[in-house]
Amino acid sequence: EFDKVFNDAQRQGRISFYLTSRGEEACSVGSAAALREDDWMLPQYRELGSALWRGMTYMDIANQATGNRHDPAHGRQLPLHYGSYERRIVYIKSTLGTQCPHA
Repeated sequence: EFDKVFNDAQRQGRISFYLTSRGEEACSVGSAAALREDDWMLPQYRELGSALWRGMTYMDIANQATGNRHDPAHGRQLPLHYGSYERRIVYIKSTLGTQCPHA
């Protein structure tokens, strides 16, 4: 399970930040499914399902979580601060509540 691997990696100090989505998958997938394809998503932590619904792969998320050479943000985001311009997913921000003005 993706969450377990990356949560364990965070606990072992191999990545600096990770929060699991366990038990909350249906909420984020349901919300993403209700949007039109051209709507922008402004996800927050624990909403990995919405990114997967929009077409991001586990490899996309893993690349961004580790900040490796395949990370489109080139390691400039914290782990789990994924996003995708092509899929209309605004990068997650640490400051909670910043998405309200956009919505």
